[in-house]
Amino acid sequence: MNWTEPKPPTDGESCYDHVKCETPLGITKIEWKSWKENSSYDICLDDKWIGRENSLKEAKKLALDYLTVVNITLNIFLKDKP
Repeated sequence: MNWTEPKPPTDGESCYDHVKCETPLGITKIEWKSWKENSSYDICLDDKWIGRENSLKEAKKLALDYLTVVNITLNIFLKDKP
């Protein structure tokens, strides 16, 4: 996945520090509150929350794992269609 570099809060984009990655299923975004000592990292796909992790590295892995499961599910679904 090609993530952006970490960005600070940006009007119209995110109220928190964040990274983004464009995917065929939409934009995946990870947000965190950098001013907190032990911030969590929330992962969203097109603004749908998909999970939370304790580090940016773990959050990126969760995003990839989530998209992998969606891919497998879609492939199974489409395989059964005429």
